[in-house]
Amino acid sequence: MEDADAKLHQLARSEKQCIKCEELAACRLRAVAGAGHPHASVMFVSLCPSSEDETEDLPAGSTVMRELTEFIPSLGNGSRDKAFCTTLLKCVPRSGRGVRDPRPEEQENCFAFLSKEISITTPHYIVAIGEKTTRFLLKKLFRDLPYSPDDALELRVFDSPGMRVVPIATPAELRARDAKTRKTYTERLHQLAALMGL
Repeated sequence: MEDADAKLHQLARSEKQCIKCEELAACRLRAVAGAGHPHASVMFVSLCPSSEDETEDLPAGSTVMRELTEFIPSLGNGSRDKAFCTTLLKCVPRSGRGVRDPRPEEQENCFAFLSKEISITTPHYIVAIGEKTTRFLLKKLFRDLPYSPDDALELRVFDSPGMRVVPIATPAELRARDAKTRKTYTERLHQLAALMGL
């Protein structure tokens, strides 16, 4: 475990020094590293850190993880000790007009960091949070896409040789759905959490 811890700390230092995306590097307060158990069985990956993650010196994805406890209460009951939370981008994507969606080249530039987090922690499950995160990760982790372009991806389990990828909606997307859909979705999330040992 110490070796994995050391590797994650070294990776975080590399992320803080990264200047591949000049605009992001110029606008950031800091690069935001992921955190959690160094040999997590479950890795949660959202698209990018929130401004709150960045300004409050929280690990990448912390704000989304906190919001997810509304739908997966077990995440707030010690199960996070079994998990690692992170983001695809390690910087909050900003331009002169404020926070924006990440650009494809920024996602590509940052994927090497996420790939290293995956290889260090070796999770059994990767929970991809949100459609953009999901589609990017599935393209990167599967040689042949395991879905058709128009397929709904949420709550499916995609098997790869080393892990399973489970796409879910973002907390904001879930709150925007009607009460009945939200209730059914939450029940499915509870089942998935139990399957993943959370």
